[in-house]
Amino acid sequence: MTIRYTCAGCSSVLKIKDEKAGTNGKCPKCKVTFLIPNPNDVEDDGIEIKARAAETFGDSVDMPIELTPEVSDSDDFDPADGLGTTPTYARTASTATGSTSPDRKPSVAELMKDFEATKKRDRKSTPEIIRPVASSVSSAIQTSGSAAAALSRNYQQKRDAASAPVVRLKDAKAAEQRALLADFLKTRAIPAVALAIAVGYGYLWWVNREPYTGPPLYPVTGLVLKNGVPAEGIRVEFFPIVSGLDDQRGASLGITNQDGEFRLMYRSPFEGAPPGNYQVTLLGTDGNPVAPADGSLTLTVKEDGENDFKINL
Repeated sequence: MTIRYTCAGCSSVLKIKDEKAGTNGKCPKCKVTFLIPNPNDVEDDGIEIKARAAETFGDSVDMPIELTPEVSDSDDFDPADGLGTTPTYARTASTATGSTSPDRKPSVAELMKDFEATKKRDRKSTPEIIRPVASSVSSAIQTSGSAAAALSRNYQQKRDAASAPVVRLKDAKAAEQRALLADFLKTRAIPAVALAIAVGYGYLWWVNREPYTGPPLYPVTGLVLKNGVPAEGIRVEFFPIVSGLDDQRGASLGITNQDGEFRLMYRSPFEGAPPGNYQVTLLGTDGNPVAPADGSLTLTVKEDGENDFKINL
């Protein structure tokens, strides 16, 4: 025969074997201890036994529903088996308070502490966050440093641009035109002007030059030596020996250089002398006549051949 007993703490209906009658039992759900009644008493007046159990064992504890286990509805369940076991929260409360009594009811504060401890254990059981290795940290520092340097350069460029003088569009165009003009003057205008000046000068010289209308001229050169040494600064004059009224020749002259050499000039800028015979006179640096070694000196300028003379003093 089975005893059907209603728990005074949680109102759970317990099925107990009749041979457990008269012994102490414990509700597997709310852990309230009670005296297992006789089957006849339960059948006759279950309500009275329920009330008497409440008076005997005191009021039940209001347990959180999620902390109380489900009661299996089985005929073989023996509530006395729960007397030798202690739930987790009860063991925790006993350890915290230093009490080992299995009949002590846990308080709400102890139940909350057990709940918080469970949460902490869950957090500790989660995998630890992997820390970056030194190389990763170094690369991160380098990356952040590069980013900071880039930001610094960007800021410096913006500051330089802000501090730079503002150039109006009109001024920019004027500066560009001036640059183009300077480039044109350097590459084209100045060479063109120089060429024009050279051409104009040559044209003026050609127009204003004195045309030569006299007899033909031939180059005349020579060397003057004094005691075998070149005589410098000697004035050499060629006076024509007139051969008739139609002889229109004029005199030619020259001055020796440091090497004793001279070149005759007929009339500036025309060099040379007309062909024919000439009386040669020599004047020193002081303007006084210098006599040649052979006395009077007469030389002939030829139309063909070289007219190079050597005079000794």
